Amino acid sequence: MKLAHILVALVSALKLAACAPVAAPGPNASGPAIITLTRGVCYGFCPDYDVRIDSNGAVTYEGRRFVAVAGEQRAQIPAADAARLVARFDAVNFMSLRDEYRAQVSDLPTYTLTFERGGVRKHVVDYGGLSAGLPEAVRALEDEVDRVADTARWVLRDGEPVRTPNSQR
Repeated sequence: MKLAHILVALVSALKLAACAPVAAPGPNASGPAIITLTRGVCYGFCPDYDVRIDSNGAVTYEGRRFVAVAGEQRAQIPAADAARLVARFDAVNFMSLRDEYRAQVSDLPTYTLTFERGGVRKHVVDYGGLSAGLPEAVRALEDEVDRVADTARWVLRDGEPVRTPNSQR
């Protein structure tokens, strides 16, 4: 009988250990990082695209709707710019943010910011997030990703937002 209790306790302990959360890398984690920003549609003319920046400075853009350039584009930025962007993710403690910040409204675009490093990936969904508690530093980080990647060259047409559903003029 005592052996049965020990086995039950051991199995229970193993089950609990399997459910324990895995610690995310802290601010000093190392290794290559990948940053992705997805900007989705709204009921108006919101640009619909993804941009990805890796630690080496490789930029990949995929435009879909309401952008000047649809399809995939590639560019290179200085690795030091990418490193400064990674440091900004650490400064806002990105890995500790909630997974979603959703306002109870409609007709807004959805932005998803993803940070991956050391085999750990974190997504933060922003749907009107400032009114749902999203830190302003995260909204600024979304804009910084666009600035560093220079997505305006693919998103804007003659410096203005695109008002047609695809890149055809």
